[in-house]
Amino acid sequence: MISHIVLLQPKAEATEEEITTVLSHVQGLQQSIPGIVETRVGRNLSVNHQGYVYGFVMRFVDAEHLNAYAPHPAHQVVSKELQNICESIVDFDIE
Repeated sequence: MISHIVLLQPKAEATEEEITTVLSHVQGLQQSIPGIVETRVGRNLSVNHQGYVYGFVMRFVDAEHLNAYAPHPAHQVVSKELQNICESIVDFDIE
């Protein structure tokens, strides 16, 4: 099992509605992309967030499915949406 952790630092002008919409699109990827076992999205509860106030965690069955995720067309659409509303995005993958 591989966990794909993504930290999101929204742009100052990004609205709560835009962020919520994109995070719902992230959750929808589980129905479109094979190998995603679980998806959790939300606001960072830590006060030590350094501006990364939202994020998500996806669990994949294995590294092969994680590697197939990035180039998948459904991911590409959501990735562009995230890039449009975020100042910075950090990916962190652990086994």
